[in-house]
Amino acid sequence: MTSDHRLGELGELGELGELRELLATGKPVKIRKAIGRLVLIRDDGTALALAARFERAAGYSSETLLRLWPEAADPDGFCAALLAPAFARENRTSLRLRRMTSLTGLRHLTTLRALHVDRCKEITDLTEVGELTGLTDLDLNGCAGIEDLTPIGRLTELTRLNLHRCRAVSDIAPLRTLGRLRELDLSMTKVRSADGFGTAFPALETLTLRGCRSFKDASHLSGLTRLTHLDLGWTGIRDLKGLRNVPAVTHLDLRSCGRLRDLTGIDALPALTDLTLDDCPRLKTLHGLGAHPGLEWLGINGCAELTDLSALSALTGLRRLFITGAGHLTSLRGLETVRDLAQVLLEDCPDLGDFSALTQLPSLGVINLRGIRQLRDLSPFASVSGLEFISVQRCDNLVTLEGLERQDQLRELWVSHCRTLRAPGRLGELPALREVRIQDCPSLTGLDGLGDLPALRELRVEDCAVLVDPGGLAGAPVDELTFSQMPNLGSLRALEDCPDLRKLVLDDCPRVADIPAGSVVDLNVKGVDWRDLSPLAGHRNLRVLRLWLPELKDIGALSGLPGLTDVHLHECRTLEDVSPLLDLPSLAKAALPHGMAWEAHYGRPVPVHTALTERGVTVSGI
Repeated sequence: MTSDHRLGELGELGELGELRELLATGKPVKIRKAIGRLVLIRDDGTALALAARFERAAGYSSETLLRLWPEAADPDGFCAALLAPAFARENRTSLRLRRMTSLTGLRHLTTLRALHVDRCKEITDLTEVGELTGLTDLDLNGCAGIEDLTPIGRLTELTRLNLHRCRAVSDIAPLRTLGRLRELDLSMTKVRSADGFGTAFPALETLTLRGCRSFKDASHLSGLTRLTHLDLGWTGIRDLKGLRNVPAVTHLDLRSCGRLRDLTGIDALPALTDLTLDDCPRLKTLHGLGAHPGLEWLGINGCAELTDLSALSALTGLRRLFITGAGHLTSLRGLETVRDLAQVLLEDCPDLGDFSALTQLPSLGVINLRGIRQLRDLSPFASVSGLEFISVQRCDNLVTLEGLERQDQLRELWVSHCRTLRAPGRLGELPALREVRIQDCPSLTGLDGLGDLPALRELRVEDCAVLVDPGGLAGAPVDELTFSQMPNLGSLRALEDCPDLRKLVLDDCPRVADIPAGSVVDLNVKGVDWRDLSPLAGHRNLRVLRLWLPELKDIGALSGLPGLTDVHLHECRTLEDVSPLLDLPSLAKAALPHGMAWEAHYGRPVPVHTALTERGVTVSGI
């Protein structure tokens, strides 16, 4: 063995000699190669000292040296001799480590103020971290092997500590020396108690206990007087009983609290402005909510057993309310006194049928309804005096849009995915209604009623497969009209009685015919099997024409449309002759077919492109 040891020493001496020759060249490339080999040598420190002497000549950055650290034969000596000087030279104060199995040597990086050890599951010992007493920000996200936090207790300058997914952590007593903490994340740990937090963390502003399923007693959080953001999602709390002296909390997250039954104790949060109640399956009532004058937004999602909203009556400052997935909710009783409520969303509440509370709200301007099975018409909202916008989606028993006759301020009406809606019906005058959208209503057979709307300016009808005749629009003062994904839409002759129509969009309406020639100045056509433009004969008022017609071969009919100023032909890929564009005296903009546009782009001759450009026409297409 002595002989083998002697041979090893001789081998190292020989290698050191070879590496000294590389270093002596003074060439950075060879110096870097030498240093890379020196740090792998196990000796009495001679190799590292030699590497340190030439490190600056190698032009190594601290980031490059970090890649050598895990491979170093002496990681502690490497950090002391090479990495720490580089950090000091660069005045580097932050470090993010990934895929590390050891932190040996980290203690030498004393310039650090922020350290992120990201998902290094094999790390179990934080002794080296505990030596970095200048740290103010420590993130150990996903370091699942960490259990003992004693070394962290020495980091008294910390203001932020993240232990998210440090699943083995249960004892947080060592953290009570960290009185400067402003942000503490203990989510997805085994923490059961926060007893004494109020005394230990007087500066704490953000606390996350999300996923600490064994945490059950919110009273332990009492005394956190500066706390503003509190996340108790996925914990085991039943209520907030005993919570006191937390006057600054503005944001409270209670999502997925499977044992939460009511909100008793939440009145200890007088500054609350944002409350999240998602997926709390045992929450039947909002009892205990109390008055929170600053609470302007409230979302209640996936609380299937919720039946009682009466506690909302005290929320006089509430402006927006979203309720989703309350499967047993039948009434909105309790909202009558929330006089400033401006927006309501009700989604997937199949038993909800009593909307009378909404009629008492003078500020309510926006109503969104989704998956409300009890809804058959819109009469429940006839007396919502300030209504300006209503959207109805996935209400499968809705058969008509009637019932809003007394709405004087309604400006927009959107309906989509209502399977049994056959026609809008007798809507009344609705003097302010300017925009109507109807989408994916597979039973829609007519637009009866829309022609009587005196202020209708924009209408979009999309993906209504059985609609053939838009005759119900006759007489409407509509200015912009879109039909999209309408496979059976036929004659548009009824639109001749819409004298104000200026823009018409036809998108994938393959059977459309009789496009009105009267007042339309802007026409967009896509998905129609036209080989020529004879259907546009007589459309002399057209100024803008945009076509997405891959089978179009002949645009000679454009000569009869002298008023055109903008023609878009980019997707007319089989069109070869665009010379009729030269016959348009007012043309200012033109988009040529895809192939021609590329030819011009690469400098190949395209005579029409050249002629149009010389006339001052803006030509595009790419």
